[in-house]
Amino acid sequence: MNEQTYEQEISIGKVFYRMFRDWRKICLAAMVIALLAGVGNFSLKKIRTSNPEYIRKAEENFERELAGFRATGETLSREIANLEETRAEREAYNADSILMKINPYREFNASLQLYIATDYQIVPELTYQNIDLSNRILQSYLTYMVNGDMYQYILDHLSQPVELRYLKEILSITPDYDNRMISLNVQNVDEEGCEEILTLAQEGILAKQPGIVNAIGEHELNTVNQSVYESVNLELDEWQKANIQYVSELSIRLQEKGEEYAKWERSPEPQKEYTAASILRNSIKTMILGFLAGAVLAAIFIAFCYIMSDKLQDADNLKNRYGLRVIAQVPKVHKKRVWVGFDRLFARMGGLPLYERDAAALAKVAAQSVMAELMAMGTLKDGTIAFTGNVALEEMKKLIAEMEWGDSCTVKCVHNILNNPSAVPEIMNAEYIVLIEKQEESSYTQITRELSELAAWKKKVLGFVVVGVDAIP
Repeated sequence: MNEQTYEQEISIGKVFYRMFRDWRKICLAAMVIALLAGVGNFSLKKIRTSNPEYIRKAEENFERELAGFRATGETLSREIANLEETRAEREAYNADSILMKINPYREFNASLQLYIATDYQIVPELTYQNIDLSNRILQSYLTYMVNGDMYQYILDHLSQPVELRYLKEILSITPDYDNRMISLNVQNVDEEGCEEILTLAQEGILAKQPGIVNAIGEHELNTVNQSVYESVNLELDEWQKANIQYVSELSIRLQEKGEEYAKWERSPEPQKEYTAASILRNSIKTMILGFLAGAVLAAIFIAFCYIMSDKLQDADNLKNRYGLRVIAQVPKVHKKRVWVGFDRLFARMGGLPLYERDAAALAKVAAQSVMAELMAMGTLKDGTIAFTGNVALEEMKKLIAEMEWGDSCTVKCVHNILNNPSAVPEIMNAEYIVLIEKQEESSYTQITRELSELAAWKKKVLGFVVVGVDAIP
């Protein structure tokens, strides 16, 4: 017997099986807790709703929550509409803008400078000098250029239609009042487009010149430093990427807001918690939660009891704990039960090797195994076999009768040697001992004491017969 050095291993699979095996107990405990929780919740709500002050406050809270709920939906809807409109506008802009079409690594530019020359001269000998009209003339041209008239002239004569806002992006005007000059610069996707816009701008300015001459005074409009060139514009590259990234960010934000709105649509509106229907629904929810919580707690309690129990839970542990063989395991035969299919399913999941229908046959196998062992030792008819253990004597006699020993050997049933003094002489008169133990009733402490007593009496223990073991229904 090596019980002193044995450490029982806990199998997670067996722990789960023990929980599932007692699914009826778990369901019963869960139903009791669910009923207590549901009835308690219903009673508490009914008591509260009988108070008029509570009803008044509950009505105010309901109106406030309902208004907040609907306001959230309206806000999300407006935000989605604004994001969709903004994204559509940015996508249209990116598709139509000339700046977005320009290759920043091959940007074409055209520029010119207009110089305004007048016959104004300072006469030193005169105290009163003539008025210099240069700045007035320059301001008149500048007003024509930036107030939209020049842009409209260009739009009316362009070979390809362009919106005004896109034209203003690529045509820039820079005045220099000190030197009486105006610089025009055009950006475009190709050289021809630059030259066309710049040429039309000159035509419009020249067409305006006679009117300014009549209104202000004579002057000459000279074109200087006119050129067309190609360049690399890294700032434009970054600007284009930022525009594209902004559209992507708008799409992401729109998706997030859409998910929030969908979640809001799925969420139920606040309900009046003080109506009878609401109280009933809330109590049913509480019952469901109570059932789940009760099932979990009951399963944990069963698992805890299994792990901490000193009872014989698995016949296979006897061999490892005491060094004695298990002669046979006789299943416990249950009466007919409802939904036995669940028991059969859980038993197979637990890896049980025995079937309840084989209980009688397994009892006979136990008898044949004992006789075979005695026959191998040559002592089959020379001694008496005493069956004892932590099992009621009537149950033990019934089991011995099912074993069908016949006349091949002498067999007797003996009371438990730990609590019945009359069992000691009967054990002393027997040559061989077989311990009959019952699953979940016999404890390892009792078995250890029995084996200690038998060892002190120098009695040979052939092994164990375990009854009431779990089996597949």
